[in-house]
Amino acid sequence: MFRRSQTLKRLYEESFLLREYLWKYRKLVGAGLATLFVLDILEILPPFFMKQAVDVATGNEPLSVLRWAAAGYIGTAIVQGICRYGWRVFLIRSGILAGRDLRNRFANHLLGLSASFFDRKRIGEMMSLATSDVEAVRGAVGSGVLVFADAVFYFLTVPVAMYFLSPRLTLIALLPLPIVPWIILRNEREMHHRFEKVQEAFGKISSLAQEGLSGIRVVKAFAKEEIQNQRFEEAGQAYVRLNIELAWVRSRFSPTLDFSMSIGLVLLLFVGGRALILEGLEGGAAGALTLGTFVAFQRYIQKMVWPMAALGVAITFFQRSSTSSMRFKEIFDEKSDVPDAIAPRLPAGVADLGSLAPRGFRTAGRVELCHLNFAYPRSERLILNDISLTIEPGERVAFVGRVGSGKSALLSLVPRLYPVGKGMIKVDGVDINEWPLAELRRQVGYVSQDVFLFSDTVRENLALGQEEPEQSALQQAVELSAVHDEILALRESFATVLGERGVNLSGGQKQRLTIARALAKHPPILVLDDALSSVDTQTEEKILSSLRSRPGRNTELIAAHRISTIQDADRIVVLDGGRIVQMGRHRDLLMDVQGAYFGFYEQQRVREELERYSESLPDVGAAVGVEVGVTS
Repeated sequence: MFRRSQTLKRLYEESFLLREYLWKYRKLVGAGLATLFVLDILEILPPFFMKQAVDVATGNEPLSVLRWAAAGYIGTAIVQGICRYGWRVFLIRSGILAGRDLRNRFANHLLGLSASFFDRKRIGEMMSLATSDVEAVRGAVGSGVLVFADAVFYFLTVPVAMYFLSPRLTLIALLPLPIVPWIILRNEREMHHRFEKVQEAFGKISSLAQEGLSGIRVVKAFAKEEIQNQRFEEAGQAYVRLNIELAWVRSRFSPTLDFSMSIGLVLLLFVGGRALILEGLEGGAAGALTLGTFVAFQRYIQKMVWPMAALGVAITFFQRSSTSSMRFKEIFDEKSDVPDAIAPRLPAGVADLGSLAPRGFRTAGRVELCHLNFAYPRSERLILNDISLTIEPGERVAFVGRVGSGKSALLSLVPRLYPVGKGMIKVDGVDINEWPLAELRRQVGYVSQDVFLFSDTVRENLALGQEEPEQSALQQAVELSAVHDEILALRESFATVLGERGVNLSGGQKQRLTIARALAKHPPILVLDDALSSVDTQTEEKILSSLRSRPGRNTELIAAHRISTIQDADRIVVLDGGRIVQMGRHRDLLMDVQGAYFGFYEQQRVREELERYSESLPDVGAAVGVEVGVTS
């Protein structure tokens, strides 16, 4: 009893999405079930009309009964056709609407999660949830409810009609029925477990496909097409194997149910046939079994085979739905570790205007780091350790350090992409945890080292951070980022549609376009995380000069590996192991020949001299250039 109650409790919990959408679209579902019930009620009439016809043929009923039976048969078929149209419209539509709502809910939830979630989860798994798992839930709401209700209605109507014809034959024909629940419970758990493995395998295939296609140029550059194909083939073979194992469980389920009802048909033929010969074939006593009744019983037994199969189909729908629902629950239970402020505040200058900033509001751009410590979520290793720094409005502060020193982590905290301790970062005197999240990010123009452009027009990519962008603002942004001439050279200028991730642009053009995208919204704080690495030195100098000389300049936080990018900064902060080890202007830092900054400067100076020397040697220049590129 305890085990059974635990199973029912689990089934209830796993059906939370199914219950939610059935209730949401209860009117459509109710109308569909009503038409289905009428249809199944009418299903008991055709065998009865056939009984009347057979009894007329054997002389047990007058000829006039045949006309009424024929008219009833035709009328029943017409009404059933209308009802079939009705349940298709209502039930299937409810399933389609549920699929739409679940897909939108899933997308909205993903967009509300922080960057740390996507650091842990594979995009292919999310694609699998948005496609295969949504379809599993949608199928259960529409088709699953349909076949289950159809089976239940058959069980409620057909045996009743059989009982009125002959209670004795009904008992014999339905004798195997009690074993049906045992068969269902025996197979339910195994189907659930195997479908869960199938969905996980499908998620792995989606991940491999997404990674393989996104990195197709890397695959081809290293001539690893065969290895990629082998990985995908192995994943596909595993998916096929798991599907075959699932199909094996399904294939034994429905035939077992059919066989149980076939036993009833065999008993009917044996017992009913014998009774027909002894009692009714010659038109014996009143209430004796007639040939028409026997024929009608055969039709009713055949109709009982469908609900057995329908139960198998319904169980398949519900098992897929429950497995997918639990996969969704795992994602829906994820909460952003960067929640919006409960009691949002703004700087003193606009505090009197309420918690929401006025349109066009710009913060002054003062950034304070107060004993900043940071470790990535679910990690105990500190990436930043006791960082204290105040950046004044309009100041350009550059961060330099070895790979892994914490530059990117620090810059990603300014727009609060990751959780920050209370009071550790302030913008214009207000803790960023108290800023309205959308408003904080509107004030920060963030350009990450991971360049990403959408498969849309140049203009739409530039206007990503604005609701109603002005062409003049976009024009100014591309001029500041030194990409204006390249855009005009495109076939349709600003209306040119970019390929996936901006594939039809060079690396430098993509970087400059992402800088222009950040500048187009006029952010008071501009964050450039190694955003000029693919730009040549002359263009880099032009962009930095334009940013410094423009009116209403931003507060700028720049991380870079090239000294040329940061040497004109108001202050240079040298990081090592997540700590500040040096800070000052370029010329002042070079005076400390034992410092880390002087070491970086010397390494780059030697590298640049080698590159210039290799260019002066036409025969070996290419080879030395390659070697220098590799060692750097």
